[in-house]
Amino acid sequence: MSKDFSEKSYKKHEKHFKQYARGGDKENHANTWFDSTTVDAWRHQRMRRSIDPLLSDLDASWLTVGDGRYGTDAHYIFDKGVKNVIATDISDYLLREGKEKGFIPKFQKENAENLSFSDGEFDYVLCKEAYHHFPRPVIALYEMLRVCKKAVVLIEPNDPNILKTNRQIFFFGIKNIIKKRLNKKIEAHSFEESGNYVYSISAREMEKIALGINLSIIAYKGINDWYIEGVEYEKSNTDSLLFLKVKKIIHIQNIFSTIGLINWGLLVIIIFKEIPTESMREKLKIEGYKIIDLPKNPYIQ
Repeated sequence: MSKDFSEKSYKKHEKHFKQYARGGDKENHANTWFDSTTVDAWRHQRMRRSIDPLLSDLDASWLTVGDGRYGTDAHYIFDKGVKNVIATDISDYLLREGKEKGFIPKFQKENAENLSFSDGEFDYVLCKEAYHHFPRPVIALYEMLRVCKKAVVLIEPNDPNILKTNRQIFFFGIKNIIKKRLNKKIEAHSFEESGNYVYSISAREMEKIALGINLSIIAYKGINDWYIEGVEYEKSNTDSLLFLKVKKIIHIQNIFSTIGLINWGLLVIIIFKEIPTESMREKLKIEGYKIIDLPKNPYIQ
């Protein structure tokens, strides 16, 4: 039953970008993803800047996973001066076009849960806002860890139901009371149209995954984001009311997250396979990461 569902999920996701490809119904919408001056591009650049400390090594090799929007994540890495980067996705409709236009240097059609690459073939693997779409995301994460030498980076929705402080518990309760009075559903879980469960992550969960395979360090930071319909077509300049609205909402979220009322909307998690240098640790701290040195397994020498 599980395998049948996975196969259906793979096929559905593989066809997803067909409507955005050349000649498709949503081709014009997809073309906005090439434009670096939109509010939508600004949103995603904010997320991608989180990996800048790792991009200081221009000779490192990178793999991006679930990068089907023309390879926009790979493009960011390539644009920073890293030449050895391969964009992958279960669908290659838009990746092929991205390569033809010189937007990305290389691409490969790959199933994240069964990567064709050899062990340790890349220094780093980046998976941005794709992990939660996979039918078996933990399998995909182990695959990403298998093919990397130094670290895997996830930029994914943060589980809103893992509450750490009394303030969060109180605020979460108030929100639920308001929802009940407005006759709105209170949902602890969500699903997407493909049928997949939306698999949000947490720092605690990533610690356990790292410890389970005897890794010793993870780093994480929280960031907030806000989507409003139309941001793909709006320019990110000071004259844009939509841009100002998005920035204002993110600013308010940041205040609430900083004082512990709400969780950060997204988590950037770096799971290290190779212990980072002191210089790298310092760069990550400056970028706002919390570095966790995990306990050693006393039964493994």
